[in-house]
Amino acid sequence: MTITMTVRALAALATTLLLASCGGGGGGDSSSVVSMSASNARFGNTTVITVNGKSLLSSPITVTIEGPCDNLARAGTGSEDTQQFTCSMNGIGSLRAHALQDGGGVLGTLSFDVPTPQVSITTGQGSFVLELDPVAAPITVKNFLAYVNASFYRNVIFHRVIAGLVIQSGAYNAGPTLKPATFPAIKLESANGLKNLRGTITAARGDAADSATAGFWINLADNPQFDRVDDSNPGYAVFGRVISGIDKVDAIGAVPIRPDLLTGLGAVPVTDVIITAISQQR
Repeated sequence: MTITMTVRALAALATTLLLASCGGGGGGDSSSVVSMSASNARFGNTTVITVNGKSLLSSPITVTIEGPCDNLARAGTGSEDTQQFTCSMNGIGSLRAHALQDGGGVLGTLSFDVPTPQVSITTGQGSFVLELDPVAAPITVKNFLAYVNASFYRNVIFHRVIAGLVIQSGAYNAGPTLKPATFPAIKLESANGLKNLRGTITAARGDAADSATAGFWINLADNPQFDRVDDSNPGYAVFGRVISGIDKVDAIGAVPIRPDLLTGLGAVPVTDVIITAISQQR
């Protein structure tokens, strides 16, 4: 996702991009900004702010960001015409990036939006789209997107399918053979107010509350038995929902199943249901 804005005259400073030259219209050795853009402005990703202009290296500039983009840093040395800055996007909504003359005033301002994240999943039963909730479950959503964007889930199977209850994935390749998680376990976010309703996606975990890694399931029905009760019965964290293709989810829930004696799994599809494609759409 790339948002690009161009330079405007001082009379147009009320628009979303406010750019002004520094030092007599950018003459001499002073910096000036022609345009600014934001690419990969998606939750859980590294966003790149690009500044184009004049004398950006000999008369250095800096960038600041209003909004939840952390670890802001210059990307390489850049050039006189182009400078880039990166940050880790940890929120959604409207943000503003300011290009500043080093030790001086504002050269340009870029306004851009970070949308609610969505993930598309494709199996032999078709494709469906998840919309995630980073406001209610920021840790869980960021963790899931890290696995998505690392291509961890590609060729992973749905290893637990119980009609009218859940379809579960994230832990086994075909076989089934266990696929170890690659990131540390995360803190449980089951007290976020989201319920295990039909079509929601939930983080699977072990006996310990803070043990969720790559595993997840999609609820095929309302499952209040998975909701948080109290600290002694903390439940499971919901972090999004299916917004299209619920019929494809139901199709997975209807496949024939079998027990697997080697792994002890009790509800493995007779024919593997494989995640053939998965990607963050926005």
